[in-house]
Amino acid sequence: MNFSFTSDQHDFAAGLRAMLEREFTAARLRAVWDSGTGHDPELWTRLAEMGVLGMMIPETNGGLGGNYLDTVLLLEELGRAAVPGPVIETMTVGAIALADTRWTSGIADGTVSVTAALMGERYVPHGSTSTVVLTAESGVVRAAESNSLNQMTVHGIDGGRRLSIIDGIIEHNAIINVDADALVDAGALATAAYLLGLSSRMLAVAGDYARDRRQFGQPIGAFQAVKHLMANALLQVEFARPAIYRAAWSYANNSPDRTRDVSMAKALISDATQKAARSALQIHGAIGYTWECDLQLFMKKAWALAPAWGNATLHRRRVADALLGVR
Repeated sequence: MNFSFTSDQHDFAAGLRAMLEREFTAARLRAVWDSGTGHDPELWTRLAEMGVLGMMIPETNGGLGGNYLDTVLLLEELGRAAVPGPVIETMTVGAIALADTRWTSGIADGTVSVTAALMGERYVPHGSTSTVVLTAESGVVRAAESNSLNQMTVHGIDGGRRLSIIDGIIEHNAIINVDADALVDAGALATAAYLLGLSSRMLAVAGDYARDRRQFGQPIGAFQAVKHLMANALLQVEFARPAIYRAAWSYANNSPDRTRDVSMAKALISDATQKAARSALQIHGAIGYTWECDLQLFMKKAWALAPAWGNATLHRRRVADALLGVR
């Protein structure tokens, strides 16, 4: 098993990071939140032009024909920038579920966006900004055009992830012949990779603040207590990284251990994300809670996504079931 990535994969991820650092700053993320839409159409078009949205779409449908190993580093970079909108669901769950359908090429060119609520969620993320909504009941996956559904927007903590209560799924839908469990694994793994980048960004923001903020005549980052706080959070995040990459390998290679590996990754990074957010907030002190502080944009995203697609407890239970048998 080879955990290393190719130079092309690294270069693509580096190019995406450079674009996001240049064009999607924290100020622009804040503007998306202020708009109340939870979506940035210009950025979405840019991601489609780069081929990011169509990475897992076959070349015959306008995509790049990649697999999860090609996608995981891109998701990490999207998380580092806290990119809003249904990017996690569209790139992975949507690309897999809607392969060879009338929506496939639209995912690649950015005209179709996809969201999903496959685990019995009451609130559907990005329902009002997505073209297609995927749901599952008793293992049957259904796809519905969002404009055919009755939606009621509800307030959520993350301004880049608008929530809706949706009616009319059964009346306006098409049954999709796809394994619901595979889609849940895809969504959980995509969220894990996104959280990895998001956690790294929160620690980077905290590190910058610790170098700039001075107390007793020196940066607070010079104090041992702050160093330990940062080191412990970073260790937990980096410990989750190889598990996420292993899960991507398992998914790309259709490993029989795919579900176990995905759940291990999601459990580890969900805990690590909470640790990173708490540590970054502690370093900032009371200012970290304020709207003026950029950290709160990333923390709220972390708090919203850590339990998404199954929280750490659920995924630890799935790992135990895989190793010990279903109890």
